[in-house]
Amino acid sequence: MTIKTAFPYLPDPASFEQETLRFLSKFRFDGDKPSLKHVTAVSHYFSRIPYENISKIIKREQYEGQSLFRLPAELTEDHYAWHAGGTCFSLTYFLAGIYTILGYDAQPLICDLNWGENNHSAVTINFARQRFLVDPGYMIFTPLPLIQKTVRTQLSAETGVELRFIKESDYYELYTFRKGQFTRRYLFIDRVIPYAEFAQYWATSFDLPGMNDLTLTQVRDTEMLFIQGDFIKITSPEKVEKIREMNQAEILIQNRFGISLEKVEEARHILKMQFQ
Repeated sequence: MTIKTAFPYLPDPASFEQETLRFLSKFRFDGDKPSLKHVTAVSHYFSRIPYENISKIIKREQYEGQSLFRLPAELTEDHYAWHAGGTCFSLTYFLAGIYTILGYDAQPLICDLNWGENNHSAVTINFARQRFLVDPGYMIFTPLPLIQKTVRTQLSAETGVELRFIKESDYYELYTFRKGQFTRRYLFIDRVIPYAEFAQYWATSFDLPGMNDLTLTQVRDTEMLFIQGDFIKITSPEKVEKIREMNQAEILIQNRFGISLEKVEEARHILKMQFQ
C-alpha cells in the first residue's frame, strides 16, 4: 500500500484537555485510580461515541488545507450536535489522548485487516508492567493483555474474543467466535507507533474500500448492531439476525444512533457523486 507523504500536522492528542474534560464531565468512578478497573470503566464510557463513517465521508468532501483529520474538538462538537462518532483512527486518537490526560501511558497501534495492511488502528496501554489492547473500532472495551500467548474473553457462554500470539512471526491475531466458529478480524505486531507515522496511515484511510458505503456499529449490553449500506446484522448471545432493507437501515440509524436522515442523505449523495 502506498502511504501519502503529505499530511496535516497531528498534535499530541493529550493537548485536547478541554475537550477531554468536557467529554468526561459526567463520568463517575468510585474505585481506585490508577487501576485496570478504571481503565476499563473509561473505555466503556467512551463507547457512547459510535463507530460510523458518515462524518468521515462528509469530512472528506469538505476537506480544505489542513482540516482533513477529525480531531477531538471537532469530533466532540459533532457528537453533541448530531450524535456523530468516528472511524477507528479518530476514535483511537481521541481515546489514547483521554488515557494520557488521565495519567496512563497509552499509544496508538496499527493493524492489518484481512484485506490489506495498515488499515486499522487500536490503543495500547502500559499499566502495572504489562501492556493491554483496547479497540473502539471493534468494540473491544475490556482491555486484553498482550502477554505472548492466547487470551480469551467470553462475552457470553458461546461468544467472545480471542487474541492469539504467533511465536514464529511475533504477530498477534484477533478472532471473534460464536458457538465454536472462529473468524479472524485482524493481525498486528505490538510496537509503538509515533504520531507522525500514525498520521500517514490515517490520511491513507480516507481512500480505503471501507469508505465506499455507509458503515455504523454500536454495542448495547451484549447486543451488537452493524449496518453497512442496506445490510443489517444484529448479534446477541442468543441469535444472529441478518436483514437487507434500506428503509429499516435508515430507521435504525435514526432511532439507535440518533443520526438524522439529513446527514445520511448528505453522505449518500457524496458517495453517489464520487462513484457514478
